[in-house]
Amino acid sequence: MSKSFKVFLNPIEGQEKWLNEKSAAGLKLSGVGRFTYEFTKCEPNQYQYAVDYIGNKSNIQRKEYESFLDDLKINYYEKPLNFGQFSIGRTKYRPYAGKGGKLAASKGMINREILILEKENNGKTFNIYNNVKDKIIALKERKKPYIYLLTFMIAMELYFSYINNRNIFGNNTSSILIGIIGIFSLIKIIQLSLSVKTLNEKKSIYE
Repeated sequence: MSKSFKVFLNPIEGQEKWLNEKSAAGLKLSGVGRFTYEFTKCEPNQYQYAVDYIGNKSNIQRKEYESFLDDLKINYYEKPLNFGQFSIGRTKYRPYAGKGGKLAASKGMINREILILEKENNGKTFNIYNNVKDKIIALKERKKPYIYLLTFMIAMELYFSYINNRNIFGNNTSSILIGIIGIFSLIKIIQLSLSVKTLNEKKSIYE
């Protein structure tokens, strides 16, 4: 068994690509932590991996989805999406989630925002979306947390600027941190928006 420490700026596509590269090297995922991954040896390319965002779902919807994966004989690993947010033992409000999922508890959806899916390689592409429309919907859901995060960072900067009587985006530590998080959120929003645009153009070609 081997263990790896890994942090992803792109936790969906980046993590998916990395796990499939590990499989190509003869390593099968056997356990995950917040930033750690455990692997056991297997035949090269014996397994395929996909990563799905489920942070918009309620706890009931998550359980139904996982039951569906069990029926398909697809193994899965639950993993948190927002690093730095542990949320253990308390309730978290998620304005970007769907109906029934806006309030998350530590025994429910907190720290279970993404699923790593694993199945034996049958020679076919591992697609978790049936069509382009479903993929577009998934990308739009992934964009929502970054929109709320960017909005919150702007509100925080305005608040600190007001109470400290200083210029917006001053040069102190809080402004630098807020700026970094805000820029990161904006970049992710742009990236996901471009992906949606590309898929919409692809969809219109085949309609």
